[in-house]
Amino acid sequence: MLSNHKTVTSSTKEVNLSLYSKMTKQKNDDTKTKLGDIYHYYVVLLYCLELEENETILVEKYGDISIISEKVSKNIEVKRHQDEHILSDRHLDFWKTIRNWVTYHQNMRDFKKLILYTTSTFGEKSNLKSWNSVKAYERLRILMEIGQEVKKAEEGFRPIYESIFKQDVENILTILEKVELYSNQTDIVDIEKKIMKNSFFKSIKKSERKPFINSLMGHILTLPVDKPHNWEISCEDFESLACEVRNRFTSTSGGLRLPPNTPDSPQDNEIFKDRKFVREIKDIKYDGKIPSAISNYWRTQQAIFYSSIDNPTFNLDLGEFQKDIRDSLIEFKTSFQDECDHTDPEDIIHKSKRLYDKAMEMQANDFYSVKPNRPFFQRGIIHKVVEERGFSWNVMKQ
Repeated sequence: MLSNHKTVTSSTKEVNLSLYSKMTKQKNDDTKTKLGDIYHYYVVLLYCLELEENETILVEKYGDISIISEKVSKNIEVKRHQDEHILSDRHLDFWKTIRNWVTYHQNMRDFKKLILYTTSTFGEKSNLKSWNSVKAYERLRILMEIGQEVKKAEEGFRPIYESIFKQDVENILTILEKVELYSNQTDIVDIEKKIMKNSFFKSIKKSERKPFINSLMGHILTLPVDKPHNWEISCEDFESLACEVRNRFTSTSGGLRLPPNTPDSPQDNEIFKDRKFVREIKDIKYDGKIPSAISNYWRTQQAIFYSSIDNPTFNLDLGEFQKDIRDSLIEFKTSFQDECDHTDPEDIIHKSKRLYDKAMEMQANDFYSVKPNRPFFQRGIIHKVVEERGFSWNVMKQ
């Protein structure tokens, strides 16, 4: 029943999406801009994999990426363009980056390298081609020579140029000495391939490397959500996270565990009698199921606590697992609602009980680090969904 329903839903989505694909592109379609953001985060991951002991990456604090290191601290600006792109002598990617570094030269004081990381390439006659091989005074000469000629159409360039040269020349030279241009960098598809070639991925099956990367990216993106909202990743924290995530994709994964000698039920079932998941069972007059529901719920709580110790990915996976369970329950419920006589109280109770039984019969499948999944745990998670996520067994309730 469930798998057939999903197939129909998926097919319907494909039809609907094909209709949407024929619609006129909106001015506020920002997909390509967001690809630039995603590329930026891939570069963050790339540098995370290269972190050495006691190094830390800061994201969006002093620009796109900053690497704090006792050896060579770096500040990195990331620029991505769709398709092939030439970094001309007056392109704003370059000039805005230089302006920002010069303007905030005090913040840049402790960085030994200032890197413009771009997918663009230099033109054949570009004055910037020799940048990395010349010293600060020559770089200053290059900048002044580029800006010497005043052109008619330079509204974007001229204010930035003048802003740079309002600064003290010694500060400009100090910045220019540190600047390196990393041009012609791999684009979004190739950078993912580059990441996969890292030695860290050798123990991961090729088919599972992309999900592994997605898991790492997901964690990196959510780091600033919690207080104090710092977006920073130390070498030690990243290694710990990466190893935990890697364990999901290897046969040695620890995953779901119960504390040793855990009894089948709590000492006192009475403490659960006012819980929502118990009230929901009473509401459909299925009191005989309450003892097993309490047992499964309680044992699941013990397993969650024990499995999440020193395992930061378990709770992340558990949240997604509960969402999937809730989606499945809603699909089950919809089918029983369609079959139910809404004017017959007895049929409502009957269909609600069938919904409950159907849910308890769901196969316990593994879900990343939630493995090996066990029947008691899956049933306990179902009761947690009822308790915490607003699901009701009564087919007449939404």
